[in-house]
Amino acid sequence: MDNATRVTNLEVMGDLEVGGTQKLNGLTASTYQVSAENGAAAAGSAPTKAEFDAVVTLANELKTKYNALVTKLSTGA
Repeated sequence: MDNATRVTNLEVMGDLEVGGTQKLNGLTASTYQVSAENGAAAAGSAPTKAEFDAVVTLANELKTKYNALVTKLSTGA
């Protein structure tokens, strides 16, 4: 690896700076935890509307949390 630094066993005590300018402070597990119920396997060969709706709710919440996390990691905001 040319011009690279390898760091192992790094412990961050304070704000983590990316590229020297972006700070990742404010990241907490609770901010990005998904609270929607897990999707359940359909009882028969086709899911009920309630089962389908639960999976859609889960997928939408995952997308929202994922996009917010990506934005936070990429911009620090």
